Formats: sequence, structure tokens, C-alpha cells
Amino acid sequence: MKSVSLSKKLNEKLHASSLEARWEKTALIAVVVFIVIFSVALTVIINMFYTNAVRERINSLHTDTVDIYFQSYSDSESSFTNGAIDFTNNFRYSDKMEVWIISASGKPLVSSSGLLIDNSVKMPDYESALNSENGRGEWKGKWNGSESVMAVTNVINNDNGERIGAIRYITSLNKLNTQVFLIMLSVIFLIIAVAALLFSFNKMFIRSVASPIKELKNTAAAIAKGDFSVHPEYSRQDEIGELYDSMGYMATELGRIDKMKSDFITTVSHELRTPLTAIEGWGETLISMDDTDPELNRKGLQVIVSESNRLSGLVEELLDFSRIQKDTFIMKQEPIDLLAELDETALVFSETAKRDGKEFIYDAPEIPAMAKGDADRIKQAFVNIIGNAIKYTEPGGLIEIHANIVDDELIIFVKDNGCGISEEDLPRVKEKFFKANDRVHGNGIGLAVSDEIITRHGGTLDIKSTLGEGTIVKITLPLGLD
Repeated sequence: MKSVSLSKKLNEKLHASSLEARWEKTALIAVVVFIVIFSVALTVIINMFYTNAVRERINSLHTDTVDIYFQSYSDSESSFTNGAIDFTNNFRYSDKMEVWIISASGKPLVSSSGLLIDNSVKMPDYESALNSENGRGEWKGKWNGSESVMAVTNVINNDNGERIGAIRYITSLNKLNTQVFLIMLSVIFLIIAVAALLFSFNKMFIRSVASPIKELKNTAAAIAKGDFSVHPEYSRQDEIGELYDSMGYMATELGRIDKMKSDFITTVSHELRTPLTAIEGWGETLISMDDTDPELNRKGLQVIVSESNRLSGLVEELLDFSRIQKDTFIMKQEPIDLLAELDETALVFSETAKRDGKEFIYDAPEIPAMAKGDADRIKQAFVNIIGNAIKYTEPGGLIEIHANIVDDELIIFVKDNGCGISEEDLPRVKEKFFKANDRVHGNGIGLAVSDEIITRHGGTLDIKSTLGEGTIVKITLPLGLD
């Protein structure tokens, strides 16, 4: 079992696909390929450079003076041979290269080394010189099967342009090749050292990137499991730091939304339970009692009807919220009188306010305020906003509604001196499911839906409030049938 487990771990490591492992593999391949390509290119360039230097050195030795010297010995082959012997004996660079003198027939006559020359030896550079326009040929290869040499042959002509012989310069390339190899090796070692250093620094860098990403992965996994308390920390202010901040913000927002969802479920459950309990209680009461008390029957039926309407309103608000979320919240576009809808809503709530012992003031011009929109939805928004003003105002309080037309806009102020909203809760009152006051019935959807309705009509909904003093809601709606 132990060996199987070890084999499994080794296999997992070999097939690791982490960012760090993939980077190391890619970087290693790139470094190896770079070193191979650079080494080959460097070898070719250095070889060409030094070979060209040797070639230029040899070519500098063969001047017009050399040709003139041999032309003075061109009377006969014996005379040319004597000149060749004299030239090789006085050749100044015998320690660096060997020089051959070749007759007009292509036979090597004498060498500066003093050794006899095998007449059967091949001279590719001589053959090349005979076929070239400038009378010069070059050959590089192995000498006697082991030594690398370069041979350059220059054809010697007389004044009539006839070939009287040739001079062949031969130099060893062994030292040159060794020098090139050592230079190349030194450069390659330097490159490998620099590459290793860069690889180490890059590995440290990729680890500094991979480690935070792993932490982010663990954070995302924790959030996916419902733990919104995780807040990863990162000290540097870079792109990863921004990602950390975004992840922390996301966790905070998800936690807030999750809490809001839980609060909403609790609120809706409570909102549903209260009317259902009332309906159930009065239903059982009406069933168990006789018809001797018509007043009690009437009161019970009124409660059942009222609570049923309350349930219907709650369900309708939930459906509206669902439509907004799915972007299926469709509104009609037809001519409507905004002030007529406001008048009807104010009339209904004035009676409600009187019944609850609250003062209600309504002031609006008695002229049409025509616009394009959905009358039912606009009325729904008015109902939610004015209903909130009455709901959050204690008995004896004051609710004021003032409407006026200014520059092709209908401006409505709904003011109350109720409990008000705290400064920290005010920016969130139009959020879905948010309730600033849990002591009052409501599901936290009405104001959000009202804001959506007014916004879709091209208007704005602004709220100002002071805790313990009251709230002012300003509604602005554009007029016109265009």
C-alpha cells in the first residue's frame, strides 16, 4: 500500500500542471533552445571572423612585388626554380606558414619548409585559382588527415599574360580553431551563468505570483462553500493586489447579499405569516360562531378581505421584483395624466391618514400633466412612496404632498415628520430587500420597484432624511407625449 501511494504521488508530481511547473518547463526549454542556437551562431560568426582575418593576412603577403620578382626568372624553368629557391629561403613568415612555388605545368618545385613535396598531392586551391578570373583560389581542409589548414594559391603571369607559375601559401588553423573554441566556450559558460541567474530570479518572481494565486484559489473555494468571512491580504499595490481587493470586496458583497437574502426570507415569512394567521383565526371564529352577531361577522370578513389584499400586494411586489431581475418588467407607453394618478392616490391615503389620526396635506395644480407611460405602474410607485410616508409616521404626525410643473417636468415632494432614516442607511434605502426599520411591516422591495418604475419613465427619485425628524422624497418626471 505504501509503495502504491508513493507511486501515485510521484505520478501526480510528474503530471503537475501548476503555473509554476509549466513556467519552469517552458523556461527550461527556451533556455536550452536559446543556448544551442546562440552557440551555433556564435561558432559560425567567430569562425568566419578569424578565418577572414587569416585570409586577409595571406592576401596581404602576395603583392605586385612578388609577381615582378618571379617575372625576372621567367626565362626558363631552371631559372624559375632558382628564383623559387631564393624566394623560399628568404621568406620571412616561415614560422607562421609554409609557402610552395609551383611551376607553369602545375608541379610543386620547392617548399619553404625544405621538405620534398609529393607530386601526387592534391591542390584544390590551385585548381580553383586556374579557373578563377582573378587567378586566386582558396581551400580549407585536413592536412595529412589530422591538421586543419587553409591554403591560398595565386597564379603568377608574365607581361604577356601567360602563366609562368603559382605561389601557394599554407597555414595551420589548429591554433585558430582552439582559440575559437575557447572563446566560444567562455561565452557559452557566461551565457549559461547569466541564464541560470535570470532563471533563479524569474523562478522567485513566478513563485511570488503563483503563491498569491493559490491563496486566491483557496479563497474562491471557501466563498463557493458559503464562507464569506474570508478576506485575503496582499501587501503589494500591483495587479494582483487589485485582484485581492476585488476578491475581498466580492466576498463582502456576497456576504451582504447573503445576509440580505436571509433577512428577506425572514421578513417575507413574517409578512406572510401575519395575514395568514389573521385570516385563519377569523375564519375559524366565523365557522364556530352562529349568526347572532352580524357586526362581528362583518368585522371578521373585513379583516379577511384586508389581509387577503395585503397578501396579494406582497405577492405582486415579489412578482415585480422577479420581472426586474429577469428584465421582463414591461410597461405600456400610452398618454397618461400624471397628476390625475397622483390625485387618486392622495385621495385614498388621505382617508387612511385620517383614520390613523395623522394630518394629511395635499397641494397640486388642477391642470393636466400629460406624459407617455404606464398609468398602473406610475400609480403603483405613488402608492408605495406615499404609503411609506404614512406607515413610518406616528399618530399625530404630518404628511405633506406638494406637486408643481416646472420647465416641462412634474416635481412632487412627499414629506413626513416620521422616524426618519439614519445617515448610514440612507444610501441603501433603494436597494432591493433593504429595510431601515424592522419594526414596521414591509418586505424591502416596494421602494426599489418604485425607483425602477420612475427611472423607466425617464424620471428620478431622490430621498433626504434625518433620523428622528422625518423624510423628504422628491420625484421628478418628464412631461410630453413625444
